[in-house]
Amino acid sequence: MKKIILFLLLAGTFINHSQAKIQAGIGVKVGGNFGRWNNTIGDRLKLVTVGGTFIHEPGINAGIQGRIWINKFVGVNLAAEFNMGGSRSKTTQGTTITTTSHKENQLTVPISVLAGWGNERLRIFASLGGYFGYVINGKDKVTKNINGSEGSPVTTKADYKDVYKNIDAGIRLGGGVQVYVDKKLRSCVTFDVNYDYGFIKAYKTQPAVYSELKITPSKLNFAVGYMYTFGKDQHEEAPKRTFEATEE
Repeated sequence: MKKIILFLLLAGTFINHSQAKIQAGIGVKVGGNFGRWNNTIGDRLKLVTVGGTFIHEPGINAGIQGRIWINKFVGVNLAAEFNMGGSRSKTTQGTTITTTSHKENQLTVPISVLAGWGNERLRIFASLGGYFGYVINGKDKVTKNINGSEGSPVTTKADYKDVYKNIDAGIRLGGGVQVYVDKKLRSCVTFDVNYDYGFIKAYKTQPAVYSELKITPSKLNFAVGYMYTFGKDQHEEAPKRTFEATEE
């Protein structure tokens, strides 16, 4: 009986200690986004043979995120983002060079596991997870250069019924920094960099010039933000001074 009571007391102490280490935060972020369609490594040579290339399309990354640190080494991040990105493509057929700037507005929900290191004022981490995205709308701007003479660009609404897919999903990897800036060590400035690699084809009906390629979306985004934390007090991460240890 005494052993059972002792075990329960130790378990309770461990649970309370673990709970004390959990820290949750919520915040906002804003930054840039660079979208670019991918063709697999084996398809890169094929893309060259058909006379085409993909170029990054710049845009905006913004959203809210919730972050939970189980301890100073392991955490979880969940966000809801708005990504304005897309991709730019250039194809050459004979003496005609066609440049297509595809811009799209996407709602993205990523979730990642964080692994890193932290002290009283700073956390540095790497992240790995996945994301799901839904494209709300988009537009295409097409410019043709024929025999060295460039025509006026033509802008149209992107067709998500027959040409493009609305759904995007894949893996996310990245990293970041979280710096505690106030005296109570509750408010944080954050900086995150993430790369999304999509698994779902960008096209429903792929242009003939890309007929043999598997083209999937990708994006590189970075953002600075602000986060307020709850739970564990960051002062617990401060190393004990010699006189504090002596007083105890």
